[in-house]
This record gives sequence, structure tokens and C-alpha cells, in this order.
Amino acid sequence: MSKYQNICDSMLLSRFFDRELEPDEQTLVREHIKSCPSCQKMHREHQAVSDFFRAGMDEIVSQIRFDSLETKILEQIREKQISWQTKLKLFFLSRRIIIPIAAMAAMMFIFFSLTVKSPVSVAGPSALITSFTGDISSVMFLETPESHQTIIWFQETF
Repeated sequence: MSKYQNICDSMLLSRFFDRELEPDEQTLVREHIKSCPSCQKMHREHQAVSDFFRAGMDEIVSQIRFDSLETKILEQIREKQISWQTKLKLFFLSRRIIIPIAAMAAMMFIFFSLTVKSPVSVAGPSALITSFTGDISSVMFLETPESHQTIIWFQETF
């Protein structure tokens, strides 16, 4: 206890009362209180304040109906909960998201309108690659002019 110059210190007694001291310090302060009338008085005052608050809290707690309190709390939680659909709607309707989405849609529209070409009309095949004619059917292999796609034309003759 040598680190304490004055054992009759209100802060030290408060720490003792709150059980914040080491066990050996707690023992030394307890022994000091037994022999010091001034510290005994402070200790009684701490005890009286503690008893007053404890009695008040016990009275308040005894008046609480915990089953109805639990029901009220759960009702309030349910009222505060928002469905995921509502959260999603609020997210997309917030001002912070509408402007960037509109800007992105405009940029995509411009990009695709400038880069997508209209389909090229093909007048007819550019070359006849080969053809086979038999007793029942004939087959022709044709190539288109720009895309160089091969077309197979099959005709049955009876």
C-alpha cells in the first residue's frame, strides 16, 4: 500500500467501494477503514447512496410488465422493418442513383446508335461454287458477295 500516500482519499475509497482495486489493495483499504472513523463515514455515505439507488431501481423494475414491454418492442421493430421490395424501390428512386442511371442510358443509346450498322441487302449470290444434278434432285452451293456465306440450295424434281 506504499504507493498510496494518503489512504484517506475519497477516490481510493470510491475505487474500493466499486471493487476496482487489486485483491491485496482491497484488503489493506478494508483494514484501514476498520480503524479510521473518517473513512468509515465516507464508506457509510457511499453505501447509503448505493442502497438508495438500488431500492429505487428495484421499485421501478417491480412495476414493469415485461411481457407487454416485449410485445411493444417487437411491434416497434416490425413497424421499422422495410421489405426488400421497398428498399429496392427507395434505392432506385433516390436522387443519387437516378442521374447516373439516366446518364449511362443516354451514353449507351448514343454508343449503340453510332456503332450498329443497318443490315446490308444482298442482291444475289456472287459466285456459283458448284452444283450437282441427279435424277431426283439438284443441289447448288452459292457464296454471298460481302459476307462470303455459303448457301446450299436443294430442289427435288419428280
